Order: sequence, then C-alpha cells, then structure tokens
Amino acid sequence: MGTVGRGSAPRWLAVMAAIVLLGACTSSTTPSATSAPATGATDTPASLPAPPAVEELTLWVNSADAQPLKDLWARYEDDTGVRLDIVSFPSDGFETALLQRWATGDRPDILEWHANFNWLVAINPKDTLRDLSGEDFVARQASGITASLDGVTYGMVLNTPTAWGMFYNKSVFDRLGLTPPTTAAEILATCQAIKAADPTLVPIQESAGSLWPPLILNGQYTADALEAGFLQRLIEREAKVNDADSPWLRSLQFYKQLQEQGCFNKDILTAEFENAANILLGGKAAMVPLHSGFVGLAVDASSLDDVNSTIGWTAWSEARPVVTVEYSPNGTYYLPKTGDAVREEAALGFLRFMTGPAYADYVTAASIIPTLKDVATPDSVAAPLQSIADAIAANGSTIPIWSVLPGITDLVNYPGKLLNGELTPQSAVDLLQKEAEAGAKAANLPPWPNP
Repeated sequence: MGTVGRGSAPRWLAVMAAIVLLGACTSSTTPSATSAPATGATDTPASLPAPPAVEELTLWVNSADAQPLKDLWARYEDDTGVRLDIVSFPSDGFETALLQRWATGDRPDILEWHANFNWLVAINPKDTLRDLSGEDFVARQASGITASLDGVTYGMVLNTPTAWGMFYNKSVFDRLGLTPPTTAAEILATCQAIKAADPTLVPIQESAGSLWPPLILNGQYTADALEAGFLQRLIEREAKVNDADSPWLRSLQFYKQLQEQGCFNKDILTAEFENAANILLGGKAAMVPLHSGFVGLAVDASSLDDVNSTIGWTAWSEARPVVTVEYSPNGTYYLPKTGDAVREEAALGFLRFMTGPAYADYVTAASIIPTLKDVATPDSVAAPLQSIADAIAANGSTIPIWSVLPGITDLVNYPGKLLNGELTPQSAVDLLQKEAEAGAKAANLPPWPNP
C-alpha cells in the first residue's frame, strides 16, 4: 500500500471526465439549434454538456458504511447527475440477506461486497461479475491489495483492509535494547529477553476472555506459508489443516510454547481486548497481538500524538514478515453482469469516478490509508497504520487460513480450549478439518480426498 505524491485536478475536470465516461447521449437527446431558448443565450449544442446515459443506478450496500463514504456517493450524484438507488442491507446478517436476494437472480448495477475468498466465491464471480482486470484504476491498486480470484480482478478496494501484526511499546523496547521481531523465533527470543531483563513486564498481553483475539497470533504465524502456496493447496484440496506439515498445526504448537514459557499475562483466559490499549500505552506489557482496529482503540484511550510516540507495529510470521489482511465489504465495489450495455457502461463510470480525483478527498475525510498508489496518506493517520501499509507494500499479504475453509463455526472457541488444556494442537486441527469437510459437503463444494 505504498503512497506517493497526491495529484489534483480542478473540480470541473472531474465533472466533465465523469460525464464522458458515463457515455454521451445520441443527437436526438441533445438540444438542437432550433430548440434553443430564445432568451439571448449564447450556448451552442457543442458547448453544452451531454446528459448522462442513464438517470439512475442501483447500488447494494452494507448499512455500516461510514459517513465519508456516503458523502462520496452524494458527490458522485451531484457531479454526474446520476442518482443512486441505494439498497442497504443490515450489517447484522448482511451476507445471508444479500446472498438470499442474489440467489433469486436479482442484480444491482453496482455491488458492495467482500474481497475475502470465501465470500467472493459465494457469488460465483466468473459467471456473475464483470472482469475489470484491464482498467487503469486496477493498475493503480496498491501492492498486496486486491479483489480478485484465479488471477482475475473483479472489484476495487477503496478502504484499508484490516491487518494483523504485533503492536509494541517503543519506550519499553528502547529501554531494554530490543529490536521489533519479524519471525516466530524472534518473538520467542524477545519474550525471553524481556523476562530476563524485567520480570515485572508482561511480554505479550493476550485477551482470550474476548474469545477471538488469540486467533490473531495463531493465524499470523501461518502468513508466509499461506502466501508461499499452502493456501492454494487447501483451495485445490491438495492439503488439509491437520496434515503433518500444516502451518496451522505448527502455529498452535508455537502458541503452546509461548504459554509454557510464561510469555502471556497470567489472566489470559479472562482478559478482554478493550483493556489492551491502556496496558500497552502504560508500559505494563511490551507487546499486544491484535488487528489494526487496535489503533483506533488506542487513540480513543489517549490521543493521536500519544499513540504515534508510544506504539510501534511490526509484521511477522513463521519465517518472514508477511501481513495477514481481512477485507471489509464496506468500500469494495463490483459490477455485476446485467445484460444492459448502457447501464453497465454507466456503472463502470461510477468506479472511475470513485477512483478519480474525488478519492483523495475521501481518504482525507475518512482519515484512512489510501489503497491507490498515487494518493497520499493524510497527516491524521496514526503512524502504526502507515507502518502496516509499508509492510504490505514491501512483503505482501495473505488472507487468513480459515477464509478458504467452509462451514467453520467453532474456531473462535479453540484458543481457550487450547490454553486450558482441553485441546491439544493436533486435536484442535483435527476438529477444524472435520468441520471444513462437513461444511464443504453442505455447500456442495469439492470434498477433500480420503487419506
């Protein structure tokens, strides 16, 4: 997600570009010389802007979209003259509700939807979505960010994905002479160094009381192996999560090793993630493994300046610093095949507008890391988020392992059971694979072959 200098263009250029992209009307809809108002107006047909090819486009969205994104839709309407018929699906149950309507054959002109593998597969993009791979705005998408499947780009990601990694207290690391870890071995060595230098410090603050947080560390361990091919092997049913060489199995074994060596807080089974920001900011813990939403939590608990000066972030995985990302549906857009060439061209104009000069203003209003390479990051973005963007651009990214495992329902309960000894690493991955196989069968997806 690299960032370079932000270009700008006069507002009228953006307006005219959008109108051209939406397609000019035929001469029968353009005012003629004989129909010009007899009021002394000097405009000629050649100087009048052509009206939009369509008056309205249908847009399906998630109700959780933030106001800056809604303002961008409104700007599109104002600048192009095309109205958006917005169908908002409640964020609670969004996927189920939208897929039910999608299954009837109903299609919007523009679809806001996930870029994660499991949800993209669910709408059968090869048959239902337009291939955007050749568009200029796709070439501008930041490295490591994509809404694609099997090498085909079907959508554009405008909002920064949620990213995983390790947050750390910079003052603690400086005081103890520590270097931010980028591999599992370095995570363990850093833990041991902290315990030796200052036994009062918690090396890694974990929040299993909130159930899901340990999945961040569990899953991040696997990132390099997934990017190197294990994820694709799972998709193609050439590997299982409980295989002897499974990176998920190794990640759980590593997690137990961290627990056994005293790297976690003693109240790990009851600690909740909402308290992690104050613990890290206060220097009571050296590291916190959470996703990038933690930054907002920390800013709310203190201030942007305090976060920038106190909290660092480092990418890591088993052997190299690949970043795990999860995409939100909010701000990710696709163009369904509707069979109406005029409307499809107009919908393409919507994406061109959204990725045009107006996007830089949206990034500033939303205070996010841009996902287009030629747009600058606003000063209001916290430094740890910029570190995440730089790491994705430098080392790549991957989606989490469970994104390609159908029917997973009990995953969130596995970390606690692993920590309290109810499950072993092997029994946990055995259960996960069993769930995935049942989920594939229920969804009529390709099965895993028997041993």
